[in-house]
Amino acid sequence: LIHAAAMGKSISYARPSPDGKYIMFTLSDYGNFSIWHKEADLWLYDLEDGSLREMKEVNSNDVESYHSWSSEGTWFVFSSRRLDGLYTRPFFSSIDKEGNITKPFLLPQKKPAEFYNMNFFSYNVPEFVTGKVDWDFNKVEKALNTGQRDKIETRR
Repeated sequence: LIHAAAMGKSISYARPSPDGKYIMFTLSDYGNFSIWHKEADLWLYDLEDGSLREMKEVNSNDVESYHSWSSEGTWFVFSSRRLDGLYTRPFFSSIDKEGNITKPFLLPQKKPAEFYNMNFFSYNVPEFVTGKVDWDFNKVEKALNTGQRDKIETRR
């Protein structure tokens, strides 16, 4: 579909839209861990007409990388370091049936300046989910501290 080497670039995290119309991906100069590549940007491949375009509406002068489509395919979330160049934060945007993309916005908070300036978490891989994420902090902490891991087998 897309010849990254001919562009002198690397493509990572290609994700099709739920309606099958687009593939969104991260384009960077090299490698696969684009979150550390300042030049990494989001691009969109139109599966209906074969056109390829940089998503200038959402890209900044810093990293745009991991992304996820909403289940209906009109919204997407992506990680960006546009605010300070250090921490990735979740930005949201939408795309309509004609391919028009809205200006991205940061995940709203009650006190955004306080939250984002005092929160030292990186939101590297934001994902949309359709149900409740049910987890028990104590159970996770115990599993991490015991060293117990799932057995993984490989085929030869």
